[in-house]
Order: sequence, then structure tokens, then C-alpha cells
Amino acid sequence: MILERAAVSHPGLVRPSNEDAVGFLIPDRPEILSARGALFSVADGVGGLAGGEVASQTAVTVMADEYFSPRAPFGVEAALRLAAEAANRRVYALAQTPSPELNGMQTTLTALVVAGRQAYIAHAGDTRVYRLRGGILTQLTADHSEAAELLRLRLITPAQAANHPRRSVLTRTFGGSLQLRPDFGRHAVDDGDVYLLCSDGLWGEVPDADIARELQGPVGEACDRLVEMACGHGGGDNVTVQCIRVLEAGPAKPASPPGRIARLLSGLRGG
Repeated sequence: MILERAAVSHPGLVRPSNEDAVGFLIPDRPEILSARGALFSVADGVGGLAGGEVASQTAVTVMADEYFSPRAPFGVEAALRLAAEAANRRVYALAQTPSPELNGMQTTLTALVVAGRQAYIAHAGDTRVYRLRGGILTQLTADHSEAAELLRLRLITPAQAANHPRRSVLTRTFGGSLQLRPDFGRHAVDDGDVYLLCSDGLWGEVPDADIARELQGPVGEACDRLVEMACGHGGGDNVTVQCIRVLEAGPAKPASPPGRIARLLSGLRGG
């Protein structure tokens, strides 16, 4: 598996600080890369609440630590689920402290694992994953906001959702509650695919057509241009982008070892 990766995070032109965080870990050891793949993440501390930058950085750090922990399950999906649960518990625990700097803090978190010819996603909030394939840009995550929920119920139109006053009111976040239901997804990977993880400071300012055009170039230049465009459209929020181009996906990830019941059945059959 050969990947090209770049990222840029910028406070924008209005916010006094940057509460976004970027995480990535591409293992050096081939056996770990083959079994676990490479992990990328973007988190956006919830605006208006204390400790947004602490929440976002905690989420991406715990996600990486737990996903690549020797204690994690062998399977990518199981390891990603447990890592997401651990990240939520850690942010939630910190948010319960009496310290006014941390009390009540929350964050979005979107994580992408590229493992051979499969991409796995864990997601809560309104940070996004896009995929560019054959010039077509596809959003692979669903926003967890009140406006997005109304849109899924067909109570408002996409045009109304884009400017809805509740667009930034999130319905799922890391740290918002002890029990979190992130979205998980799996998608096939092709050579040449480009993945974009970004905060709403990008997609809230820059049209999809412009994002797709920039992603066709080198990933480092794409990240720089996308942030410049977001700031050029007003830069009203922190903006973070992380681009990954799959130069060679490599072979499919090895199958998980059979479970205890499967091994017993195989023994009974003489397998």
C-alpha cells in the first residue's frame, strides 16, 4: 500500500483560536501496516463550549493509541469501534471535571482507516469524509446536526439545509454523553482514490465542485488551496483539511482469524 498524505489546519479569519485537530498514524512496520492499515482523523471542538481544543486533540490522540494498541482486536472494524468508544469515554470523563476550562467540552471526530483495498470510517458530528474517484466527489459521511436530521426526514430541502439556523447544532458528539452511537462504514478502495477529511470550516464555505477540482492536483497543493479558498469565502470558522491519495492500494487485508465456534465446526468436519 502506497499513500500520499498532506494536511493543513488554520484558525480562519474570525475565530481567535483553532479548536480543530488533525491525527494520522502510518505504521513503519510492514506487518502492522498490513494488519491494521493507516489511520487518519480530523476533529472539531464544539464552538461555544469550554475546552474545544482539548476535546479535539484528546479524541484524535486516544483514537490512534487505542486503535493501534496491542490489546485491540485483530479485525479492523472491531478495533475501530473500541477505539471510538475509548475516545468518547476519555473526552466525556474530562468534560465532567469541575474545571471551567474543560467542563462540558465536546468534539466531533471523523476517522478513516485505509487498509489494503478497504476503507473504514468511524464518525460523529459534522466533520466529513469525501472520496474523489474518476473526477466524481462523493460524501461518505452523514452530518449529525439538527438541520441534517430534518433533511433526512424530508422536512426541508437541501437548499434550506445549507442555510438553516440549526445547521451547526449537533446531535452527536464525542464527550456529549457516556453512550455514543457513532456511524461506521466500509468502502472499497481503488488505485487513484483521493480521500478528504475536513471540518465544516471548509465544506460550509467552499462548493463541492471547487473541492473536487482542487483534489485532482497534488495533495499538498490541494490542502493549501482549499484552506485559501475557505478563507477567501469569509473564513468564518476554523478550517482543517487532510488529503490522502491512494497511489497503490495493494492486496486485500488478510481475513480475521476464525472465531472459536468456527474452529470447532471445522474440527468436527475434519477441516
